[in-house]
Amino acid sequence: MSKVYLQDYVIPSVELGRDNPLPDIKNNTYIHAQIETTDAVTPEEKQRIGTGMINTLLPYTVQDSYDRNRKEKAYQAVIVENKYLKAVFLPQLGGRLWSLIDKETDRELLYRNPVFQPGNLALRNAWFSGGVEFNVSIKGHNPLTCSPLFAQKLRMADGSEGVRLYEYERIRGVAYSMDIWLPTDSKMLYIRPCIENRTGKDIWMYWWSNIAVPQTRQTRVIVPADEMFINYFGNDHYILDSVKNVPQAFGGDISYPVQVPRSLDFFFKVPKEQRKWIAAVDAKGYGLLQCSTAQLKGRKLFVWGDGAGGKNWNRYLSDGTNEGYVEIQAGLAYTQLEHIPMPKDEVWSWVEGYGAVNAPQAHGTWQAARQSVENGLDAHFPAGMEKELGALQKMEAAPEEMLLYGSGWGTLEALIRQQDGDLTLSNFCQFPEDALTEAQQEWVSLLRQGIFPEAPVSQEPKGYLVDEKWRLRLHKAMERKENRHWYAYMHLGLMEYAAGNVESARTLMEKSFACKENPWAARNLAMLWKNEYGNMEKAAEYIRIAVRLNPTCRGILLETAMVLLAAGESEQWIALYNSLPEKFQKDGRLQFNTAIAYMKQGKYKEATAYLNERLVMPDIKEGDTAISDVWRVLYSHIIAEETGLTEEAEINRLVEEKYPLGALDFRTH
Repeated sequence: MSKVYLQDYVIPSVELGRDNPLPDIKNNTYIHAQIETTDAVTPEEKQRIGTGMINTLLPYTVQDSYDRNRKEKAYQAVIVENKYLKAVFLPQLGGRLWSLIDKETDRELLYRNPVFQPGNLALRNAWFSGGVEFNVSIKGHNPLTCSPLFAQKLRMADGSEGVRLYEYERIRGVAYSMDIWLPTDSKMLYIRPCIENRTGKDIWMYWWSNIAVPQTRQTRVIVPADEMFINYFGNDHYILDSVKNVPQAFGGDISYPVQVPRSLDFFFKVPKEQRKWIAAVDAKGYGLLQCSTAQLKGRKLFVWGDGAGGKNWNRYLSDGTNEGYVEIQAGLAYTQLEHIPMPKDEVWSWVEGYGAVNAPQAHGTWQAARQSVENGLDAHFPAGMEKELGALQKMEAAPEEMLLYGSGWGTLEALIRQQDGDLTLSNFCQFPEDALTEAQQEWVSLLRQGIFPEAPVSQEPKGYLVDEKWRLRLHKAMERKENRHWYAYMHLGLMEYAAGNVESARTLMEKSFACKENPWAARNLAMLWKNEYGNMEKAAEYIRIAVRLNPTCRGILLETAMVLLAAGESEQWIALYNSLPEKFQKDGRLQFNTAIAYMKQGKYKEATAYLNERLVMPDIKEGDTAISDVWRVLYSHIIAEETGLTEEAEINRLVEEKYPLGALDFRTH
């Protein structure tokens, strides 16, 4: 029989720590990255490239408090198991499918990271490698990828036990879920995602299932396609190209990831009439097969590449004991540079299957390899893949007991919709009132009593809401004198900012600060002046106030460094840094900014005390060449001072020879 049960699952892990309380006021450069397409991309293919992008990460905040100090930690895992497969899901970490074991061979089908070690690769910063990540709503990894989901047990119509993992995604305003089960005699794990647009309006939508598989010298990725897009990422924008003759590119066979020279995305153009699948197999043709109903039409290969930077990323996201991973992915669109329109009241659902495949001809010609996997599909689905998956898509599931809770934001959304007589949040997912936490209580007070309680200025904001209905609610509440305080003005200013009303946002932040000096409005004003108005003098004025009022918030310290350096006030930053407690002086990112400050003063020897091979910056950002760029400038000056050389090429050669980046080389392009 198949079964679903909870079990502690222990992984050496870092602690995520508290969310950074500072809201995104055009701080997230990833959101605003531009996309360039080559002439090989057709006008029809370009039509949705860059569509549906968001202007701010709000209401989410970033998760950047992690370090690299790992300790054993037990997670509450949901195990889905039958006699053929054992699947381990981690609802506390975004519902990640962490492990899928083929019990017949006792082999792991996924790349199971031996540790939980986030890096700065997602919209909210924290992201970790391994398993299968389910990305909804927005390009740039699921905003909930490092957050808890609800888990509710199911009874499937075929009698097997299942589980529903679900949450409320706050930017698009939708509930999404995944029904997961293993029929008793099945050698495939089934996942049925569902997205419900009950917002009353058309929205943009996105989904990619991001599957990590082990990378070896023999790993081959096979997909039924002859054409593909290639996505390059530079310092500040993407370049999308289109090529034929899959799998040939860059003078080699990219279906063998070790032959790819740099970090790249390959989006395969699977023909409409073709069955939708992708596989990654080892030297003997054994490995993971992912397939789906036709709605999930896109397939992708991501590789870190054979360069030093890509290899360092593979190590940095793990413990350095394995050869790393590549990603095979499946999505609703052909590329990840686009969103697709989802009409109001629609419910989107499909079925994905995950299991083992044996493809004896996997290392033959491209056509032979594809046919070998197709034969494996036929073995899994004797009645036909489309027919069997289609039947599973319609299978009923009866909810049973709740296993784990997610956040209280879905409950809060359900409450305001109920009070306003709007559409219910979900027809399938339950958001119980006892899921509410302290982060939602001030909003519950606004909803039920019309009172938005004032918070102490020393207290970090617990969470933000920027939906139109909450903005109107808070505006209305401001008619009452008791609600006209610094905290309400600050929140209302953020709501106006998210709505695109920059001037109104600034006025409200100024009112907040006038009511009571507080670091949060001061910081927000600094970011408005810096990122919206380009006035570094005003930005520096307000960030100095913010750090004076709260010198212990890491987020404020980081932004103080960036603003003061951009404003030409490097000496002020050095003085502030030297006054900080030891824990902040040991912070890698603050050390990095201090090195830059000394360089701006021409004190290169002093800068090397902060930027050297011992630097540890846990949240170095994917695609960010800041370390390598600053390193080259710094050590070029050091070489020039030591040798008297002036020829740039010779200086650069000596930098590479005498001061190699080594483990600090995160360049992927």
